[in-house]
Amino acid sequence: MQKGNALKALNIIHKGLLAGQVMFAAVTAYLLYSGAVFPAATGLDKILQVVALALTAAGVFAGFTVFKKKLGQIREMQGGAKEKFDQYRAACIIQWALMEGPAIFCIICFFLTGNYAFLAVVAFVIVLFVMTGPSKLKIQLQLQISEAELDEL
Repeated sequence: MQKGNALKALNIIHKGLLAGQVMFAAVTAYLLYSGAVFPAATGLDKILQVVALALTAAGVFAGFTVFKKKLGQIREMQGGAKEKFDQYRAACIIQWALMEGPAIFCIICFFLTGNYAFLAVVAFVIVLFVMTGPSKLKIQLQLQISEAELDEL
């Protein structure tokens, strides 16, 4: 990888995961709204709401908790900026996966039941997902490295 591309690569991963969620939600909403398909499991609506909320709360909480723990370990590392950034990238991907899983589940629940409340939960998770996106300043502050070190990655 060329110098300076590590942050770009992390941004691409984040945007790709985000786009996948948004496109999947948009396609399912279009299919249900247009009448191309009809909800198949409307009887499971209440049960799926409870499961979806619990799964979303657990996924978001676990994502932030694991990320914070990994970030603490990264800050204590004695390695250079590259090693720290590699660990940071892994922590970000774990956090994003723990958030994306419940979002995908809620989209599937929406598709099965036709209940737009599931899309509200998805929108909440997507807003949190966007807020966790990488930026140069955020990475510098979280990893406690200089701008020059980050530019070298």
